[in-house]
Amino acid sequence: MFLCVNRNGKEKEHSNFTLQSQAAGDFLDQTNMLFNNGSSNQRKRRRETNNHQLLPMQSHQFPQVIDLSLLHNYNHPPSNMVHTGLRLFSGEDQAQKISHLSEDVFAAHINRQSEELDEFLHAQAEELRRTLAEKRKMHYKALLGAVEESLVRKLREKEVEIERATRRHNELVARDSQLRAEVQVWQERAKAHEDAAASLQSQLQQAVNQCAGGCVSAQDSRAAEEGLLCTTISGVDDAESVYVDPERVKRPNCKACREREATVVVLPCRHLSICPGCDRTALACPLCLTLRNSSVEAIFC
Repeated sequence: MFLCVNRNGKEKEHSNFTLQSQAAGDFLDQTNMLFNNGSSNQRKRRRETNNHQLLPMQSHQFPQVIDLSLLHNYNHPPSNMVHTGLRLFSGEDQAQKISHLSEDVFAAHINRQSEELDEFLHAQAEELRRTLAEKRKMHYKALLGAVEESLVRKLREKEVEIERATRRHNELVARDSQLRAEVQVWQERAKAHEDAAASLQSQLQQAVNQCAGGCVSAQDSRAAEEGLLCTTISGVDDAESVYVDPERVKRPNCKACREREATVVVLPCRHLSICPGCDRTALACPLCLTLRNSSVEAIFC
């Protein structure tokens, strides 16, 4: 877009144009300061001053043409571009721009390197975390395996002990049953022996009574023969019926040696079962096998 200004107008218009030119110059100076980081070039200022001085002189000869598109795009000028009627880029501006670009590139490179380093550190930290987690998991697994193996071994030992105790318990139960049966047998045998002892005791008592009666009858008969005692015929018959001949009474044999006569009564079972010789060595009654605590020797008349 171009703006044409006619210099054939009045002085007021000339003054307005001059103000516009000065305003345009001020705008260009500000842009120049923007590209130069606030610094100014003295040579450029002299050139711009000469251009401003030539503008009123040339305005009388032909209309001035101003490119507004260049003013709009002045903030982003292309390299090696010439602004008509304004100024040229110098080597110093180009160097400053290159330095700014290099600083931006260097900063971008540093940022990219920093990001890559952060990503690398993050990846390494994640890998380290996974490695530690795997090692910890393996350690816990090995520890649990060792504990499980120890528990299994102890359980097997306890099972063996339980089996041994069960077998021993069964043996004891069987032994207890056997002992109970033996005790019952011995009790029955002892009862039978007690019955036999009672029978023998009654027989012994009868024998003792018979012996005592025989002795009395013999004494009476001898007294009768000597004339010391007179009895009737019936009394003689009764004495004869009561008399027992000691030679005809068979006395029991010793149950221990089975050779001599049994004349010793074993207490507390009261069995007439041993002789005086076996009484010295016998610890129990040979009939009922009851432990003896004493004995009494029976004297037969």
